[in-house]
Amino acid sequence: MSEPTNQDLKELILSLDKKMELSLSELNRKIDVGLTQVRVEIAEVRTEIAEVRGEIKRVEEKLTGEIKRLDTEIKSVEANLSAKLDGLGKRVENQEFVSRGATVALVGGLVTGMVKLLFFPDRLP
Repeated sequence: MSEPTNQDLKELILSLDKKMELSLSELNRKIDVGLTQVRVEIAEVRTEIAEVRGEIKRVEEKLTGEIKRLDTEIKSVEANLSAKLDGLGKRVENQEFVSRGATVALVGGLVTGMVKLLFFPDRLP
C-alpha cells in the first residue's frame, strides 16, 4: 500500500468537513423545529391555564353567591324559629299556671274532705 499524499489528505479532510457541516446544519434544523414545537406547546399550556383560572373564578363567584343566599335563608329560618319559640314559651308558662292552679284546687279539696271526714263524721251525707 502506498502512502497518501498531501493532496489525498486534503481532499479527505474537506469531505469530512462537508459531512460535519451537513450533520451540524441538520442537527441545528432539528433543534430549531423542536424548540418551535416546545414554544407552541408552552403557549397552549398557558392558554389552558388561563382558561382554568377563569373557570375557577366563575365557580368561586357562583359558590360565594350560593353561600350568601344560604346565609340569608338560615337567618330567616332562625328568625321564624325564634318567634315560634317565644310563642311556645308563653304557652308553656300559661299551661304551668293552669296546672299549678288545678293542683292547688285538688289538694285543697282533698284537705277539706279529710277535715270533714275526720272532724265532722256526723255530717256525712
